[in-house]
Amino acid sequence: MGDYDKYIEHFPAGMKVNVGIPVPGGSIFHDWAIILAIDEDLLELQLSRDVLPAGVRLLVGTILDIRGGKDDNAYCCRGIIVTEGDRREVLLRLIGEIVSDELREFYRIDAFLPIKYFITHRTSEYALKLDWQAKREARAKLERERRENEVKPWQRLMLPQQENFPDEEFDATEETSEELDEGFTEADDSRDHSWDDVIPLAANISGGGIRILLHHQFKAGDLIILEIYVPTEPQPRIVDAVGTVVSSLQNHAASKQMQRDSYNTSIEFLFIDERDRDTIVSHIANVQLKRIRQLREHYLGRGLNTEDHELTDTERLRLKILQIILAIIVCLLLGGLSIYFKHYVENRPKGDIELIFEKGFMEYLKKSGRQPGAPPQ
Repeated sequence: MGDYDKYIEHFPAGMKVNVGIPVPGGSIFHDWAIILAIDEDLLELQLSRDVLPAGVRLLVGTILDIRGGKDDNAYCCRGIIVTEGDRREVLLRLIGEIVSDELREFYRIDAFLPIKYFITHRTSEYALKLDWQAKREARAKLERERRENEVKPWQRLMLPQQENFPDEEFDATEETSEELDEGFTEADDSRDHSWDDVIPLAANISGGGIRILLHHQFKAGDLIILEIYVPTEPQPRIVDAVGTVVSSLQNHAASKQMQRDSYNTSIEFLFIDERDRDTIVSHIANVQLKRIRQLREHYLGRGLNTEDHELTDTERLRLKILQIILAIIVCLLLGGLSIYFKHYVENRPKGDIELIFEKGFMEYLKKSGRQPGAPPQ
Protein backbone atom coordinates (compact mmCIF):
# COMPACT_ATOMS: atom_id res chain seq x y z
CA MET A 1 0.00 0.00 0.00
CA GLY A 2 1.45 3.36 -1.05
CA ASP A 3 1.64 6.49 1.07
CA TYR A 4 -1.32 8.06 -0.75
CA ASP A 5 -3.49 5.01 -0.05
CA LYS A 6 -2.52 5.15 3.63
CA TYR A 7 -3.47 8.83 3.80
CA ILE A 8 -6.88 8.13 2.26
CA GLU A 9 -7.46 5.15 4.56
CA HIS A 10 -6.59 6.96 7.79
CA PHE A 11 -8.05 10.38 6.94
CA PRO A 12 -11.22 9.82 4.88
CA ALA A 13 -13.62 12.63 3.95
CA GLY A 14 -16.09 13.47 6.70
CA MET A 15 -13.78 12.39 9.51
CA LYS A 16 -13.37 14.56 12.63
CA VAL A 17 -9.72 15.18 13.56
CA ASN A 18 -7.75 17.15 16.11
CA VAL A 19 -5.48 19.88 14.72
CA GLY A 20 -2.42 21.21 16.55
CA ILE A 21 -1.50 24.74 15.41
CA PRO A 22 1.84 26.26 16.52
CA VAL A 23 1.64 29.75 18.04
CA PRO A 24 4.34 32.33 18.86
CA GLY A 25 6.31 31.34 21.94
CA GLY A 26 6.54 27.68 21.04
CA SER A 27 3.19 26.48 22.42
CA ILE A 28 0.49 24.55 20.53
CA PHE A 29 -3.16 25.55 20.06
CA HIS A 30 -5.50 22.58 19.68
CA ASP A 31 -8.73 22.72 17.68
CA TRP A 32 -10.90 20.16 15.94
CA ALA A 33 -11.84 20.09 12.26
CA ILE A 34 -13.78 18.10 9.67
CA ILE A 35 -12.06 16.63 6.61
CA LEU A 36 -13.92 18.02 3.60
CA ALA A 37 -11.94 16.19 0.90
CA ILE A 38 -8.70 14.30 0.32
CA ASP A 39 -6.86 13.81 -2.96
CA GLU A 40 -3.69 11.75 -2.68
CA ASP A 41 -1.68 13.84 -0.14
CA LEU A 42 -3.83 17.01 -0.35
CA LEU A 43 -6.18 17.34 2.61
CA GLU A 44 -8.91 19.99 2.86
CA LEU A 45 -10.03 20.82 6.40
CA GLN A 46 -12.86 22.90 7.80
CA LEU A 47 -11.97 24.26 11.23
CA SER A 48 -14.57 24.46 13.97
CA ARG A 49 -13.87 28.16 14.63
CA ASP A 50 -14.78 31.10 12.46
CA VAL A 51 -12.20 33.28 14.20
CA LEU A 52 -8.95 31.99 15.66
CA PRO A 53 -7.55 33.32 18.96
CA ALA A 54 -5.12 36.24 18.92
CA GLY A 55 -1.66 35.23 17.73
CA VAL A 56 -2.84 32.07 15.96
CA ARG A 57 -2.35 32.43 12.19
CA LEU A 58 -2.55 29.94 9.35
CA LEU A 59 0.31 30.93 7.07
CA VAL A 60 1.66 29.11 4.03
CA GLY A 61 4.48 26.83 5.14
CA THR A 62 3.16 26.32 8.69
CA ILE A 63 3.32 22.68 9.77
CA LEU A 64 0.25 21.37 11.60
CA ASP A 65 -0.23 18.18 13.59
CA ILE A 66 -3.26 16.13 12.46
CA ARG A 67 -4.49 13.53 14.94
CA GLY A 68 -7.19 10.95 14.36
CA GLY A 69 -8.53 7.74 15.85
CA LYS A 70 -9.51 7.03 19.43
CA ASP A 71 -8.00 5.52 22.55
CA ASP A 72 -5.52 2.76 21.70
CA ASN A 73 -5.98 3.23 17.94
CA ALA A 74 -5.01 6.90 17.88
CA TYR A 75 -2.56 8.02 15.20
CA CYS A 76 -1.16 11.27 13.87
CA CYS A 77 0.52 12.80 10.84
CA ARG A 78 1.93 16.18 9.89
CA GLY A 79 0.70 18.50 7.18
CA ILE A 80 2.04 21.73 5.68
CA ILE A 81 -0.30 24.57 4.73
CA VAL A 82 -0.29 25.28 0.97
CA THR A 83 -2.99 27.98 0.84
CA GLU A 84 -3.40 31.06 3.00
CA GLY A 85 -6.52 32.92 3.98
CA ASP A 86 -8.89 33.92 6.79
CA ARG A 87 -11.53 31.35 5.89
CA ARG A 88 -12.24 28.25 7.93
CA GLU A 89 -11.18 26.01 5.03
CA VAL A 90 -7.49 25.08 5.04
CA LEU A 91 -5.65 23.12 2.36
CA LEU A 92 -2.80 20.93 3.62
CA ARG A 93 -0.27 18.65 2.02
CA LEU A 94 0.38 15.65 4.27
CA ILE A 95 4.06 14.98 4.86
CA GLY A 96 5.86 12.13 6.52
CA GLU A 97 4.54 8.88 7.88
CA ILE A 98 1.42 8.09 9.86
CA VAL A 99 2.59 7.06 13.32
CA SER A 100 0.87 5.79 16.44
CA ASP A 101 -0.21 8.59 18.72
CA GLU A 102 0.94 6.48 21.67
CA LEU A 103 4.53 7.31 20.71
CA ARG A 104 4.04 10.78 22.15
CA GLU A 105 3.98 9.19 25.60
CA PHE A 106 7.65 8.27 25.21
CA TYR A 107 8.88 11.79 24.41
CA ARG A 108 10.50 12.81 27.68
CA ILE A 109 12.74 15.50 29.14
CA ASP A 110 14.68 16.13 32.34
CA ALA A 111 13.27 19.13 34.18
CA PHE A 112 12.77 20.61 37.63
CA LEU A 113 9.05 20.68 38.45
CA PRO A 114 7.13 21.37 41.68
CA ILE A 115 5.43 18.06 42.48
CA LYS A 116 3.18 16.96 45.32
CA TYR A 117 2.59 13.27 45.98
CA PHE A 118 0.28 11.57 48.44
CA ILE A 119 0.25 7.98 49.61
CA THR A 120 -3.17 6.36 49.38
CA HIS A 121 -4.31 3.27 51.22
CA ARG A 122 -7.16 2.59 48.84
CA THR A 123 -6.87 -0.70 47.01
CA SER A 124 -9.89 -0.22 44.75
CA GLU A 125 -8.97 1.50 41.49
CA TYR A 126 -12.66 2.36 40.92
CA ALA A 127 -12.94 4.22 44.24
CA LEU A 128 -9.61 5.94 43.57
CA LYS A 129 -10.83 7.03 40.14
CA LEU A 130 -13.95 8.55 41.70
CA ASP A 131 -11.78 10.50 44.16
CA TRP A 132 -9.55 11.67 41.29
CA GLN A 133 -12.54 12.86 39.26
CA ALA A 134 -14.01 14.71 42.25
CA LYS A 135 -10.67 16.38 42.89
CA ARG A 136 -10.41 17.53 39.27
CA GLU A 137 -13.94 18.93 39.35
CA ALA A 138 -13.23 20.82 42.57
CA ARG A 139 -10.03 22.29 41.09
CA ALA A 140 -11.88 23.34 37.93
CA LYS A 141 -14.55 25.04 40.04
CA LEU A 142 -11.94 26.96 42.05
CA GLU A 143 -10.24 28.04 38.82
CA ARG A 144 -13.53 29.37 37.43
CA GLU A 145 -14.18 31.30 40.64
CA ARG A 146 -10.65 32.71 40.58
CA ARG A 147 -11.10 33.98 37.04
CA GLU A 148 -14.48 35.52 37.89
CA ASN A 149 -13.06 37.33 40.94
CA GLU A 150 -9.84 38.37 39.25
CA VAL A 151 -9.44 42.14 38.93
CA LYS A 152 -9.26 43.05 35.26
CA PRO A 153 -6.62 45.54 34.06
CA TRP A 154 -9.19 48.16 33.16
CA GLN A 155 -10.72 47.97 36.65
CA ARG A 156 -7.50 49.39 38.07
CA LEU A 157 -8.16 52.62 36.18
CA MET A 158 -11.66 53.08 37.55
CA LEU A 159 -12.00 55.73 40.27
CA PRO A 160 -14.81 55.84 42.86
CA GLN A 161 -17.95 57.38 41.37
CA GLN A 162 -18.92 60.94 42.32
CA GLU A 163 -22.38 59.87 43.51
CA ASN A 164 -20.76 57.90 46.31
CA PHE A 165 -19.84 61.23 47.94
CA PRO A 166 -22.98 63.44 47.69
CA ASP A 167 -22.15 65.71 50.63
CA GLU A 168 -18.42 66.15 50.16
CA GLU A 169 -15.95 66.61 47.37
CA PHE A 170 -13.74 63.62 46.54
CA ASP A 171 -10.06 64.31 47.17
CA ALA A 172 -7.60 61.76 45.70
CA THR A 173 -4.89 62.13 48.34
CA GLU A 174 -1.80 59.97 48.55
CA GLU A 175 -3.27 58.05 51.47
CA THR A 176 -6.44 57.27 49.49
CA SER A 177 -4.39 56.13 46.49
CA GLU A 178 -2.31 53.81 48.64
CA GLU A 179 -5.44 52.34 50.18
CA LEU A 180 -6.89 51.75 46.71
CA ASP A 181 -3.68 50.11 45.51
CA GLU A 182 -3.61 47.84 48.55
CA GLY A 183 -7.24 46.91 47.96
CA PHE A 184 -6.58 46.05 44.31
CA THR A 185 -3.51 44.02 45.24
CA GLU A 186 -5.44 41.96 47.76
CA ALA A 187 -8.32 41.41 45.35
CA ASP A 188 -6.02 40.58 42.45
CA ASP A 189 -3.86 38.14 44.42
CA SER A 190 -6.18 35.17 43.95
CA ARG A 191 -3.68 32.61 42.77
CA ASP A 192 -2.96 29.35 44.57
CA HIS A 193 -0.26 30.07 47.18
CA SER A 194 0.03 26.45 48.25
CA TRP A 195 2.77 25.98 45.63
CA ASP A 196 4.98 28.84 46.83
CA ASP A 197 6.93 26.68 49.27
CA VAL A 198 7.03 23.51 47.15
CA ILE A 199 10.64 22.77 46.20
CA PRO A 200 10.96 21.63 42.55
CA LEU A 201 12.12 18.04 42.11
CA ALA A 202 14.45 16.72 39.44
CA ALA A 203 12.07 14.75 37.24
CA ASN A 204 12.16 12.86 34.00
CA ILE A 205 8.67 13.30 32.61
CA SER A 206 6.72 12.15 29.58
CA GLY A 207 3.09 11.85 28.58
CA GLY A 208 3.01 8.32 29.97
CA GLY A 209 4.68 8.75 33.33
CA ILE A 210 7.35 10.32 35.47
CA ARG A 211 10.57 9.33 37.26
CA ILE A 212 11.48 11.30 40.38
CA LEU A 213 13.90 11.02 43.29
CA LEU A 214 11.98 10.38 46.52
CA HIS A 215 13.00 9.72 50.11
CA HIS A 216 10.23 7.19 50.62
CA GLN A 217 10.58 3.70 49.19
CA PHE A 218 7.54 2.27 47.44
CA LYS A 219 6.80 -1.22 46.21
CA ALA A 220 5.97 -2.03 42.64
CA GLY A 221 2.22 -1.73 42.17
CA ASP A 222 1.68 0.91 44.87
CA LEU A 223 -0.75 3.69 43.94
CA ILE A 224 0.30 7.35 44.32
CA ILE A 225 -1.78 10.51 43.98
CA LEU A 226 0.16 13.18 42.08
CA GLU A 227 -0.17 16.92 41.58
CA ILE A 228 2.28 18.30 38.99
CA TYR A 229 2.84 22.02 38.43
CA VAL A 230 3.45 22.48 34.69
CA PRO A 231 4.72 26.03 33.84
CA THR A 232 2.74 26.54 30.64
CA GLU A 233 2.07 29.94 29.09
CA PRO A 234 0.25 32.20 29.68
CA GLN A 235 -1.09 30.42 32.79
CA PRO A 236 0.51 27.44 34.56
CA ARG A 237 -1.56 24.28 34.86
CA ILE A 238 -1.92 21.87 37.75
CA VAL A 239 -2.09 18.29 36.50
CA ASP A 240 -3.95 15.87 38.76
CA ALA A 241 -3.07 12.23 38.16
CA VAL A 242 -2.97 8.85 39.80
CA GLY A 243 0.08 6.72 39.13
CA THR A 244 1.24 3.17 39.62
CA VAL A 245 4.77 2.56 40.88
CA VAL A 246 6.77 0.57 38.34
CA SER A 247 10.06 0.46 40.24
CA SER A 248 11.74 2.06 43.26
CA LEU A 249 15.53 1.63 43.33
CA GLN A 250 17.89 3.15 45.87
CA ASN A 251 20.20 5.87 44.58
CA HIS A 252 23.38 5.38 46.62
CA ALA A 253 25.12 8.51 45.32
CA ALA A 254 22.15 10.75 46.19
CA SER A 255 21.72 9.02 49.56
CA LYS A 256 25.36 9.68 50.43
CA GLN A 257 25.22 13.29 49.31
CA MET A 258 21.93 14.10 51.07
CA GLN A 259 22.69 11.84 54.04
CA ARG A 260 19.22 10.42 53.65
CA ASP A 261 17.86 7.39 51.83
CA SER A 262 16.85 8.32 48.27
CA TYR A 263 15.11 6.20 45.68
CA ASN A 264 14.69 6.58 41.92
CA THR A 265 10.96 6.02 41.62
CA SER A 266 9.37 5.34 38.24
CA ILE A 267 5.63 6.00 38.09
CA GLU A 268 3.24 5.22 35.24
CA PHE A 269 0.11 7.35 34.93
CA LEU A 270 -2.98 5.27 35.67
CA PHE A 271 -5.59 8.04 35.63
CA ILE A 272 -4.88 11.30 33.81
CA ASP A 273 -7.09 13.56 31.72
CA GLU A 274 -6.09 13.61 28.04
CA ARG A 275 -5.99 17.41 28.09
CA ASP A 276 -3.51 17.24 30.94
CA ARG A 277 -1.49 14.68 29.01
CA ASP A 278 -1.49 17.06 26.02
CA THR A 279 -0.30 19.82 28.36
CA ILE A 280 2.68 17.71 29.41
CA VAL A 281 3.49 16.73 25.82
CA SER A 282 3.24 20.36 24.67
CA HIS A 283 5.49 21.48 27.52
CA ILE A 284 8.06 18.82 26.54
CA ALA A 285 7.96 20.00 22.91
CA ASN A 286 8.34 23.64 23.94
CA VAL A 287 11.32 22.90 26.18
CA GLN A 288 12.99 20.86 23.43
CA LEU A 289 12.46 23.67 20.90
CA LYS A 290 13.97 26.22 23.29
CA ARG A 291 16.99 23.99 23.90
CA ILE A 292 17.49 23.50 20.15
CA ARG A 293 17.31 27.26 19.58
CA GLN A 294 19.81 27.90 22.37
CA LEU A 295 22.24 25.34 20.96
CA ARG A 296 21.89 26.77 17.46
CA GLU A 297 22.41 30.33 18.68
CA HIS A 298 25.40 29.18 20.75
CA TYR A 299 27.18 27.51 17.87
CA LEU A 300 26.30 30.28 15.41
CA GLY A 301 27.50 32.86 17.93
CA ARG A 302 30.82 31.07 18.36
CA GLY A 303 31.55 31.55 14.66
CA LEU A 304 30.86 35.28 14.87
CA ASN A 305 32.40 36.08 18.23
CA THR A 306 36.17 36.15 18.56
CA GLU A 307 36.06 35.91 22.36
CA ASP A 308 34.32 32.85 23.81
CA HIS A 309 34.86 34.04 27.37
CA GLU A 310 35.55 37.19 29.32
CA LEU A 311 39.25 38.14 29.33
CA THR A 312 41.21 38.23 32.58
CA ASP A 313 43.33 41.22 33.63
CA THR A 314 46.54 39.43 32.56
CA GLU A 315 45.06 38.60 29.15
CA ARG A 316 43.90 42.18 28.68
CA LEU A 317 47.46 43.46 29.50
CA ARG A 318 49.04 41.05 27.05
CA LEU A 319 46.55 42.02 24.36
CA LYS A 320 47.26 45.74 24.94
CA ILE A 321 51.07 45.21 24.76
CA LEU A 322 50.65 43.23 21.54
CA GLN A 323 48.54 46.01 20.04
CA ILE A 324 51.22 48.62 20.95
CA ILE A 325 54.01 46.48 19.42
CA LEU A 326 52.02 46.02 16.22
CA ALA A 327 51.37 49.78 16.04
CA ILE A 328 55.11 50.52 16.45
CA ILE A 329 56.03 48.01 13.72
CA VAL A 330 53.49 49.55 11.34
CA CYS A 331 54.83 53.09 12.01
CA LEU A 332 58.45 51.93 11.42
CA LEU A 333 57.48 50.27 8.16
CA LEU A 334 55.67 53.38 6.93
CA GLY A 335 58.64 55.61 7.93
CA GLY A 336 61.15 53.31 6.19
CA LEU A 337 59.08 53.17 3.02
CA SER A 338 58.77 56.98 2.87
CA ILE A 339 62.58 57.42 3.26
CA TYR A 340 63.27 54.78 0.63
CA PHE A 341 60.97 56.35 -1.96
CA LYS A 342 62.39 59.84 -1.32
CA HIS A 343 65.97 58.56 -1.79
CA TYR A 344 64.94 56.63 -4.86
CA VAL A 345 63.38 59.70 -6.47
CA GLU A 346 66.48 61.79 -5.83
CA ASN A 347 69.12 59.23 -6.84
CA ARG A 348 67.34 56.93 -9.19
CA PRO A 349 69.31 55.81 -12.32
CA LYS A 350 68.38 57.51 -15.60
CA GLY A 351 67.08 55.52 -18.52
CA ASP A 352 68.46 55.45 -22.08
CA ILE A 353 65.79 57.73 -23.51
CA GLU A 354 66.34 60.28 -20.77
CA LEU A 355 70.15 60.22 -21.36
CA ILE A 356 69.72 60.69 -25.15
CA PHE A 357 67.32 63.58 -24.56
CA GLU A 358 69.71 65.35 -22.15
CA LYS A 359 72.68 64.85 -24.55
CA GLY A 360 70.78 66.34 -27.45
CA PHE A 361 69.57 69.24 -25.35
CA MET A 362 73.16 70.06 -24.21
CA GLU A 363 74.43 70.05 -27.82
CA TYR A 364 71.62 72.42 -28.78
CA LEU A 365 72.62 74.83 -26.00
CA LYS A 366 76.27 74.82 -27.13
CA LYS A 367 75.38 75.59 -30.75
CA SER A 368 73.14 78.44 -29.65
CA GLY A 369 75.93 79.90 -27.48
CA ARG A 370 73.94 79.55 -24.27
CA GLN A 371 75.12 78.03 -21.06
CA PRO A 372 73.09 75.38 -19.27
CA GLY A 373 71.03 76.99 -16.52
CA ALA A 374 71.29 80.54 -18.03
CA PRO A 375 68.04 82.50 -18.42
CA PRO A 376 66.73 82.92 -21.96
CA GLN A 377 67.47 86.30 -23.69
